[in-house]
Amino acid sequence: MRIVEVPPSLVFACGFMTLSNPWFLAALVAILGVFHLDLIATLLNLSRYSLPLPERLKGVFDEETVKKAAEYAGRSARVDLIRDAFFLALLIGMWWSGGFAWLDAKVASWGLSTLWTNVTAIGVIMVVKSLLALPFEAWDTFGVEAEFGFNRTTPGTFIGDRIKGFLLMLVLGVPLLALVLWFFQTQPLAALWAWLCVSAFSLIMAWLAPRVLMPLFMKFTPLGDGPLRTAILGLAERLKFPVADVSVVDGSRRSSKANAFFAGFGKTKRIALFDTLIEKHSEDELLAVLAHEIGHCKLRHVPVQIAIGLAESALMFWLLHLALSSPAFFEAFGVSGRPLGLGLMFFTLLYQPLGLLLGLVSSAMSRRHEFQADAFAAEACTSAPLMTALKKLSTENLAHPQPHPLTVTLHYSHPPLGERLAALERLA
Repeated sequence: MRIVEVPPSLVFACGFMTLSNPWFLAALVAILGVFHLDLIATLLNLSRYSLPLPERLKGVFDEETVKKAAEYAGRSARVDLIRDAFFLALLIGMWWSGGFAWLDAKVASWGLSTLWTNVTAIGVIMVVKSLLALPFEAWDTFGVEAEFGFNRTTPGTFIGDRIKGFLLMLVLGVPLLALVLWFFQTQPLAALWAWLCVSAFSLIMAWLAPRVLMPLFMKFTPLGDGPLRTAILGLAERLKFPVADVSVVDGSRRSSKANAFFAGFGKTKRIALFDTLIEKHSEDELLAVLAHEIGHCKLRHVPVQIAIGLAESALMFWLLHLALSSPAFFEAFGVSGRPLGLGLMFFTLLYQPLGLLLGLVSSAMSRRHEFQADAFAAEACTSAPLMTALKKLSTENLAHPQPHPLTVTLHYSHPPLGERLAALERLA
């Protein structure tokens, strides 16, 4: 058991915080810098709706669709900005008023072991944050998404999804978190062991999620016999892509937006089609979309992205080790000693800029992969049906016709529609 007394000197306001602590300066720059960078990118992106459309997109987006897309983006951005500003103010207020030291002392007074004191501190923060985020999620779902015809989620489904997510966090997340904290509490090579453990967990979840976890939230129904199933299996056979099953997902229960994905490894791959995708697209378009997804698998894009993710997580755990080994790191947030649970939360704040920079590499690679998968699909099914499907998906989902380059660089895992159409036209 760890007893923590909070000396008055640790309950401070901003004016008493020494600027000589490099961790404090790094955290302040990280938190404010990422917030303002996202704000600038959002404002620049919204300003692009007024630009005239290039010839390639004039037949895709009419004036009414562009206007509606701009309104949708503006409403969504407003929710995001208010939410992010609220949490930023809450974070700074708690940080500079000594709130973290108070929380550390409060949880320590509950008489738990050191390990479970650290786990509980993280749990308290995450539960409070999740509860405070609920009004913003409801505003987005039942306000913005409903206003523009996307939402089909009922209040019961909304609440049920969050309860299921909370239970999964207890069953899967808490043991993993406790193990990681135990490594850093007891092992000299904690960063290595934690990385190996989290990496193994991530790979197992990639296999397990579509079989066990996703069915908790969505209903998977085998696609019935008929022309579409025959065509899909014929495409898979022609492309030498082993498929164990083809399922229809009840995506329409939550949203009108469409999607498709593959799950599984080796000869156990499963194709999942949202019912909304089947409703809105012709057979040729569906086959082109599936050929695109098959292209990702055939071109080994998934292993590349996994390798990038594992490399980034290795760097993250090494940096985490450096931070947790420094007393000044904890002092920067107004706490004494080495409360590892709070330390993990503090590190997520510091890591934001580097995570954003590393994300640029991953996103750029992802956009390159999308072009390659498009080319694969064009060769397998010709360019025309894929181009038609992309146009439909963009207009139906009110995608930005001409997103700002900064927003694309920061947040887009897929190239903008105009660039994808241009590339496909060259292949036609």
